[in-house]
Amino acid sequence: MAIVSFRHKLIFVKTAKTAGTSIEIDLSQRVEEDAIVTPIFPAAPGHRARNWQDADGQPRFWNHMSAAEIRDRLGAAVFDEMRCICVEREPVEKCISYFHMLRNSPDHAPGYDLDWAGFVAAGDFPINLDIISEQHGTGRHLLVTDVLRYDRLDRDLPALLAAQGIADFQLTARAKSGYSAQRLIAPDEVTADQRAQIYAAFHETLALTGIDWSAAT
Repeated sequence: MAIVSFRHKLIFVKTAKTAGTSIEIDLSQRVEEDAIVTPIFPAAPGHRARNWQDADGQPRFWNHMSAAEIRDRLGAAVFDEMRCICVEREPVEKCISYFHMLRNSPDHAPGYDLDWAGFVAAGDFPINLDIISEQHGTGRHLLVTDVLRYDRLDRDLPALLAAQGIADFQLTARAKSGYSAQRLIAPDEVTADQRAQIYAAFHETLALTGIDWSAAT
C-alpha cells in the first residue's frame, strides 16, 4: 500500500510482515482528507481508502506499491521533497511471521501446507528489495529516506511523525496478529543452517539498510 500526505510531506511505503497494515490503519486516520490512501486487503475497521484512483476510476496507487512506482506517479520533483519511510524487521522473525501467514491466513495462501523446513528450503522469503530500492548499473540505490526498525516502532515511529507535524501518534491497531496465534515455529527452534540460509537471502537488504540486528533495541 501507500500513504502519501502532501500536507506533512510524508510517504509511507509498505513492506511485508512489518506491521504495515497496522500502520496504515492508524496513519490513515491522522493524515489530511486530500492524502492518498490505498485500499488494504482484507479491509479493516478504521481504514478508509481515498484519492487512489484517477477520474475514470482506474487505480493510480495500489497495495504494496514500490517507492519507484510512487515516484513515477508523483513525479521526481515532488517525491524528492518528501520524507519516504518504510519498516524492516529482523530476517528470521520476518520469515517466521510470513510463514505463519501462509499457513494460517484463509485469505493469502489457501491450501498452503509446507512445514517450516519446507518453507525454508523453498526460499520464498518476504524480501522487499525491489520495494525500497532500484537498480543503478551494478548496484542498488535506496529510495526511502528512513528505514525504521520493527523492534523500535513504538518509540521511533511517533518521533518521526512528530517531526512531520503528526503529534502524539500511537500505534494501536493489531492487524493480522491472529495469523501467529497458532504457533508452528519459534525463533529458538530455527536451526543454525536455516538461519544462515535466511540471512544469505537477505544479504543485499542488510547491506543496503545498514541495520545491525544483533544490536540491542
